[in-house]
Amino acid sequence: MHKRDPIPFELSVTVSEPTPGGIEAAAYPVAERFFGEGAELHIISAKVEPDPEAPGSFRATILFRQVTT
Repeated sequence: MHKRDPIPFELSVTVSEPTPGGIEAAAYPVAERFFGEGAELHIISAKVEPDPEAPGSFRATILFRQVTT
């Protein structure tokens, strides 16, 4: 790796929403705020479980990485 090569940051975002679409809508803006609007993002993993603090919702932890060329 050269000093000018981009650092392959991974960002873990945790959100709680009642639907898969709600999870996606809540998680992407957080990742875009970190990586920059318009950044091409790759989802490494998305783990979901019932949210014990919000009945009827699910807590999702999504791991994002920016695609670099």
